[in-house]
Amino acid sequence: MERILVLTDFSDIAKQGLEGAVRLAQQLGGAEILLLNTELSPQGREFSATGDIYYTDNHEEDRFMVALIRKNTQRLQELAASYENSGVRITPYIEVGPMQEVVDAFMNKHKPDLIVMGTSGENTFEEYFVGNHTEQVIRIARVPVITIKVTDRPADIRNIVLATDMNDKAYNGLRHIKVLADKLRAHLHLVYVTKSGKVAQRRSDVEAYAAKQGLSNYTIGAIEDSDTEDGIKRYAASVGADLIAVITHGREGLSALLSHSVAEDVIREASVPVLTVNMNEAVKL
Repeated sequence: MERILVLTDFSDIAKQGLEGAVRLAQQLGGAEILLLNTELSPQGREFSATGDIYYTDNHEEDRFMVALIRKNTQRLQELAASYENSGVRITPYIEVGPMQEVVDAFMNKHKPDLIVMGTSGENTFEEYFVGNHTEQVIRIARVPVITIKVTDRPADIRNIVLATDMNDKAYNGLRHIKVLADKLRAHLHLVYVTKSGKVAQRRSDVEAYAAKQGLSNYTIGAIEDSDTEDGIKRYAASVGADLIAVITHGREGLSALLSHSVAEDVIREASVPVLTVNMNEAVKL
């Protein structure tokens, strides 16, 4: 994994995402960070990354947008420069247009291996927008996405919990997680949350599933809990997880294989960063 895309709006939430991405890049051996700020232009006008106007009729909105782009370009450069002693290369970008379209086009052009985003993890008015942006990115992402809450403490990733329903269709998503775990030299913990007991049988099933998928450096677990998300969080706490991984349906939205909205709830409530992976995407080794 050589390129990490980090989205920023210069908020404390976004800065926490960048902090976590830098720590991750260091652990990966110096992956490059592509630091992207997106802005929506007024009335659909087109601007260059330096703030020049392609089409203008001298509206006040145009002058405001030019000033904003130039200001944000400077802020991006200053933000990147603040990590110059980290050993991680940070390349700033600013693009104008609807966020989903910009991010989709940026991924096509720059081919990042991973996306990192900050999130507040709170059910506040602000989180409605932050969370909505997170979901939009996860829907269009063709690579794994890590969400980092403003309250998360940056740390090396040594233990990854993967919540699984043992679905064979999740093969590609599972490969993504295995590749990341191998590169981080992290231990993988597979867990199945059952609501109907039979914990011993489920643990045996998970063991068979892991062997079938060709995993290594892992442990397996099964726990009973009436709430899947609570079970995942409880298990993650019990093994000292640094990251929770959930496999999703990608462009269909955050409808996880485990059950509807599990990924959304885990992202919002978990006390560690959360990795979401589209089950259908091919793995870049």
